[in-house]
Amino acid sequence: MSVSNWKEREREQRRNDILDAAEALFFSKGYDNVSMNGIAKEVGLGKATLYIYFDNKEELFYAVVLRGVVILNTMIKEKVEKEDTGLEKLIAFKRAYVEYIRTYSDYFKAYNYFQSGRFDLSDMLHSDYSEIMMQSTLYSIHLPSNFLKVDANETIKEIFKLRKEIFFILYKSIELGIKEGTIRSDVDPLKITAVQMLICENVGNLPFDFRMILKGQGVNYVKFTKDLDDFISQLYIKMDDKKDLD
Repeated sequence: MSVSNWKEREREQRRNDILDAAEALFFSKGYDNVSMNGIAKEVGLGKATLYIYFDNKEELFYAVVLRGVVILNTMIKEKVEKEDTGLEKLIAFKRAYVEYIRTYSDYFKAYNYFQSGRFDLSDMLHSDYSEIMMQSTLYSIHLPSNFLKVDANETIKEIFKLRKEIFFILYKSIELGIKEGTIRSDVDPLKITAVQMLICENVGNLPFDFRMILKGQGVNYVKFTKDLDDFISQLYIKMDDKKDLD
């Protein structure tokens, strides 16, 4: 191994060590209770060394979020690609999301915090973001590369790219179901995709007081989430195919 390759591997290993330490602290203490000093202490490096690899705490958090989104993206692709019909792909998508939330709850919480409004992401979006998204959806154009500003954070660019891929996987599954006749032809696939994404991203983040209300009424949370999904599904899946959701 050449000296340059060895140095690159050492640099990558140190970057991962810093990221691992930051991830552990973010997960255990929460973003606002973590500092660069704390991360430096955790990984056993000087604070100045951290800034060689990451510009600030936000960049470290974005990198942790990206790790989780990569896992989610991979899980969804693997499960959806195994199925043939649109309805099967739709069901596989939702099951992959549920499995992700259960298996990687810390990443899911970080992902939700990233989208909570705590970080000003709007300044990084291209002014025509919504129009670009609509054109990509309506005309099945490949994922556009210009949905973020040129100077947007590179990690955030990758997060948004993967989010868009996840969105389009679901959209294409619903669109295929409509063509096959398992999903009603009079529904808007874009709206259904948006509704399903909202459910997937928020049902695992139900507020504590809502959970207590359900529990007080003898409603099991797991059953509630399934009943909610079944209810929404009845709005656009043909009843003859409802049995396939069970």
